[in-house]
Amino acid sequence: MLFQACKSLGGLQIPKRTFFGALNSIFNSVSPGRIKLVGPDRACAEWLMRNGAHIRWVGQKDFVTHYDNLPLDPEDESIYHIEEIFAKDSSISHHGFPHLRGCSHISRVALIHCTYVNDTCLESFAYIKGSLQNLDIRSCHELTQNGLLKLGELGLENLRCLRIGSSSKLKQEDLLNVFQCLQQSLPFCRVELID
Repeated sequence: MLFQACKSLGGLQIPKRTFFGALNSIFNSVSPGRIKLVGPDRACAEWLMRNGAHIRWVGQKDFVTHYDNLPLDPEDESIYHIEEIFAKDSSISHHGFPHLRGCSHISRVALIHCTYVNDTCLESFAYIKGSLQNLDIRSCHELTQNGLLKLGELGLENLRCLRIGSSSKLKQEDLLNVFQCLQQSLPFCRVELID
């Protein structure tokens, strides 16, 4: 009902994809003021949770799976750092990936079937190149061969395991080429192709 009302505001027809694309850019926008107020890890966690991803804090065994479960107590003086990101069917997009800047403890990232993850998103892993050890990327259909090959140029010196799965923009021979090139450019990393 709300969508229909917004879609036909003032007789103007807004295509569904444009409407949701605009919402996506809003939910993924970076607020320097918010980062300054709560710190990079908390701001990054808010971005991720707002877009359907889960996070795990350093020292915690369970993922935070709902936005309302982020720490809110102003008396809580604990320091929270994101250690792991799990984004499956999440709406995170390139607009929000600069949230990774300043997050120095993220060691594991899984991006699975994330509609808006594209080549530009992958470039932002340079922000966490010192801590990233495990990266799992599959069924993110906006990714191309060129984008995946850029992973080998980001200086991911601590990356030990990289799992890459299919994408609709990648033919099987492209995926094999990516696999071979990344094995060479990331010599200390185990590169795996997965379904």
